Amino acid sequence: MQKAMIKGIVTILTVTLVTIPSACKAPAAFEVTSLNITPAEAGLGELVTVTAAVENTGDVEGTYTASLTIDGIEVKRQEIWLAPGMTRTVTFDVGEDEVGDYNVEVGGRSAVLTVKKGFYRNSTYGFSLSYPSSWTTEETGERSPIIEIQGFGGLPIVRVFLSYLPEVISCQEHGSSFATDVEESPDSQVISEEEVTLAGATPAYQVVYLIAQEDYEVKGKYICVVRGTQVFEILAFSLRDDFDANQASIDNLVSSFRLEEPHPFAISRQESLTMWDVGPITLDPALAREARSGRYIREIFSGLVTLDEDLQVVPDIAERWKVSKDGTTYTFYLQKGVRFHDGKEVKARDFKYSLERACDPETESPTAETYLGDIVGVKEMLDGEAEEISGVKIIDDHTLQITIDAPKAYFLAKLTHSPAFVVDQTNVESGEEWWRNPNGTGAFRLRQWEEDELFILEQNDIYYGELAEVKNVVFRLWGGISMRMYETDEIDVTHVYIDDIERVLDPTNPLNKELVTAPELSLWYIGFNATKPPFNDAKVRQAFYHAIDKDKIIEVVLKGAMARADGILPPGMPGYNESLEGLSFDVGRARELIQQSGYEDVTNLPQITFTTSGRGAISDLNEALIDMWRKNLGIEVQVRQLEPGIYFEVLKEEKDDIYESGWIADYPDPENFLDILFHTGSEENTGEYSSSEIDILLEQARVEQDATTRMRLYQQIEQMLVNDAACLPLYFDVNYILVKPYVEGLVLTPMGILTLK
Repeated sequence: MQKAMIKGIVTILTVTLVTIPSACKAPAAFEVTSLNITPAEAGLGELVTVTAAVENTGDVEGTYTASLTIDGIEVKRQEIWLAPGMTRTVTFDVGEDEVGDYNVEVGGRSAVLTVKKGFYRNSTYGFSLSYPSSWTTEETGERSPIIEIQGFGGLPIVRVFLSYLPEVISCQEHGSSFATDVEESPDSQVISEEEVTLAGATPAYQVVYLIAQEDYEVKGKYICVVRGTQVFEILAFSLRDDFDANQASIDNLVSSFRLEEPHPFAISRQESLTMWDVGPITLDPALAREARSGRYIREIFSGLVTLDEDLQVVPDIAERWKVSKDGTTYTFYLQKGVRFHDGKEVKARDFKYSLERACDPETESPTAETYLGDIVGVKEMLDGEAEEISGVKIIDDHTLQITIDAPKAYFLAKLTHSPAFVVDQTNVESGEEWWRNPNGTGAFRLRQWEEDELFILEQNDIYYGELAEVKNVVFRLWGGISMRMYETDEIDVTHVYIDDIERVLDPTNPLNKELVTAPELSLWYIGFNATKPPFNDAKVRQAFYHAIDKDKIIEVVLKGAMARADGILPPGMPGYNESLEGLSFDVGRARELIQQSGYEDVTNLPQITFTTSGRGAISDLNEALIDMWRKNLGIEVQVRQLEPGIYFEVLKEEKDDIYESGWIADYPDPENFLDILFHTGSEENTGEYSSSEIDILLEQARVEQDATTRMRLYQQIEQMLVNDAACLPLYFDVNYILVKPYVEGLVLTPMGILTLK
């Protein structure tokens, strides 16, 4: 979302009551109880946040229109819903491009905002500086540089860059490396280098240098400032004569650089949980198919039912439900007063719309068939043969009925997945990328999303459940190495990856006391493309399986941090079989199977390509696999990498002969692994494995009502899949999370989800 850059920062909230009060109740009344402007002194174009607390002192609820005005001229509007006695905050983000004092007024309360020339502050990254008032500035929207300042006529040029360090070093070490680079460049020289102190007692390292060109010289000053893993670099340069003429202005500008506490969108570190992440691909519940997007969607949206900390299905927006005697019809009774983030009440028709939108062929949901396909009429709608789902009926505003094609023990659990979440029709129809401004029902709402910089969630103060204890959650996107940021107190929570696992597991390391370990209901495996040679031959699949020494991989590559997978169902999953017999590491058997296959010898195998996720370097795990296939089978495997950010989105269409993949439980039922991943034609059956015998058993298990018999069926199916080498299971994941001691109540589920609410 682009920042609002509009003239003026005056907020006046005007009120429009849309409910009609009864004669015996006082109508909703509007009262502003506080007004805040952050920051009160800003530079030209600087983002300023104006917040006003609004109270409904009447006896009836109402929806109001809050208008942002400057000197009586309206420039923005925002609707806000308030119940009787409720106080809520309205927030506007604006920027002013003219110098002056502005009277900010909200409902009779006023404050002054001062906009200064020659001053620049970046609240997102936490720094400020001053520059000559005749010079011009331009923010780039990037980190390299963040801002460029030019003198009158275009020279000198001053740029401020931000990057992240792989290891924490001093500003002197970093600055000295710049000086070394200058010295090693032809026709360049370092005039001086020294430690200096900038505004606010900020330590820095300074290098003054000269670069000789054919007919002129460029003189420059380089300053670096290190804070945690961040390194700010100020580069001021010009033609030598011009630089010398502007020496005082350049010195003053550089000396004014001051580190400040980052306050992105007026949010302080003290009132937010801060984490590192890469951000979602989408926030559309019907389109997300990977955990990267799902973690955000689960906080912003919600559904009829949800999973508790013990992975049991519990009520969510539906306060209760009943099931027909034949187990096929579910009647859900919705809580009254549940509201979207904008205050509009959720009704049964909203759920019907949401389910049908997910199943509309034009939506192109990659998950609707998998998670909603048991509902009568879904397949017809997905195929374009119906305009509505016949198995979804509205009984009244707060009662919804869903009929499925057969009694299935796992059906309710499927409704905890995002395609079943409720969305606001008006919101969806507002534009193609409506999900960048989502109107959900979850415990958090989206405050701001700056691509590759910030993703901020704020507490939903009208949430129907217990309010989250944290007001804001700030995700720093693509900024540095999360482990280093945790150690320098830039973030509060981080996953621990293989490179750091040994020192964190060391009891003598102080970080060990902050470590939370939790097994995950997940599987990492190698998939086979079963649709073409050579892996349409089960003996070739089995040979590749027997050629891998998993114990060595776990010990050497994964440093003992993961659990070896002989089967597909992870420990803790209902139906997990401790007696399952995996295909062992057996080089002799592997070579024998190649001889028994239709190829008879490895020299007759076609070229094999391994589809992986990456941008250049091959992971240690994949290197080990390739090396074992080379040594144990005499087969050279080529690698083709796909962009990590979209790997799972495109894998099914882009896969070559073998591929790496992972699956995390959406709900604790073996159907979520065995049926979804291996039934013929399943959307998530990436390798397109097919066995009519296994399909029959999977379909039998779907409707089996006796729990014990059902689990035995799944154990039989799993053993058959392993024997047939439907995939090559490698390991079950274990989550290692570092959490600062002052963070309490953060729940990590066995599905690898940090539940922020």
